[in-house]
Amino acid sequence: MTVTKDMLIGEVVQNYPDAVDIMLKNGFHCVGCHVSPFETIEQGAKGHGFTDQQVTDLMEEINAKIAHNPIVIKPEAAPAHLTDAAATKLKSLMQAEGKTGMGLRINLVGGGCAGNSYEMDFDNPDPQNDRVFESHGLKIFYHNSLHDQVKGIEIHYRDALNGGGFTMRNPNAHASCGCGKSFS
Repeated sequence: MTVTKDMLIGEVVQNYPDAVDIMLKNGFHCVGCHVSPFETIEQGAKGHGFTDQQVTDLMEEINAKIAHNPIVIKPEAAPAHLTDAAATKLKSLMQAEGKTGMGLRINLVGGGCAGNSYEMDFDNPDPQNDRVFESHGLKIFYHNSLHDQVKGIEIHYRDALNGGGFTMRNPNAHASCGCGKSFS
């Protein structure tokens, strides 16, 4: 994801903490004022006397910095939650598969008895296109386009002979199947 001059300052500060230092260093001091969360970066910069070129330079510097750091959402704003059992099982699977240090990618695919199914795999995030957050010390991420479908889901794990495995509880689902692996 790229920071643009049309983004709200509050959104940038929350999702790209590295951007704050760059803004302050360049004389963009409204990141802490009471109006800034509701202004775009361009509005705030112009209010501080920035030229169009200075706004462009600021955007380039911010995006160069965050290109190396994916979006990291603060835990209290995390769009999904792992239960203790799910986190324990995922850590165990990562170690068994030799994928320690990677994260869990959540994806949605068409299919399943309710229309969409969840797909999970160990992977590394794409800093340009993924939203990344942590739960129980594990990086979890998904493509930016899935945010509205994924926010608020709870990932569970149950070890059982019948009906065990990972399940999702999704507050955004209009309908879901009984197994917790499919929704619409």
